Amino acid sequence: GRIWQCGTIQLDFNLPQRFEMSYIGADGEKHEPVMIHRAMYGSLERFLGILIEHYAGAFPTWLAPVQARILTISDEQVPFAKEVFEKLQNAGIRVELDTRVEKIGYKIREANGDQKIPVQLIIGKNEVANNEVNVRRFGSQDSQNVSVDEIVNILIEESKVPFKK
Repeated sequence: GRIWQCGTIQLDFNLPQRFEMSYIGADGEKHEPVMIHRAMYGSLERFLGILIEHYAGAFPTWLAPVQARILTISDEQVPFAKEVFEKLQNAGIRVELDTRVEKIGYKIREANGDQKIPVQLIIGKNEVANNEVNVRRFGSQDSQNVSVDEIVNILIEESKVPFKK
């Protein structure tokens, strides 16, 4: 229910002084001006704050600092997970690799909890055998297996900024 607010108008007393700006007033005397700044989005911090608030920290893939996280079920899958990691990194995807010896349910809850990772790629024995990853989305219980090449293409598409230049 928040109405978008970004723009600001600010009075600047410092820059005129730093640039030694002055004007001659109606009284014939030298005066220091006050600058008025208009910022379409306000400060960068305000703009980022509004984005975080709007998405409640659960950013879409294109905006998320970490777009995908690869989660292995056991040490046996680590070599394959590293290959997938390299393919995604080479495609420009911001990806992390979680090979810790933890239960997969814990890793998923962690990625979905405070971290709000948009895409989790789970790798077990079957995924290695079929050259696939099990794809799970933030906030969803559903998952599906897709080929490694397919998930690379999907994440490339989802990583495109949805604005025209």
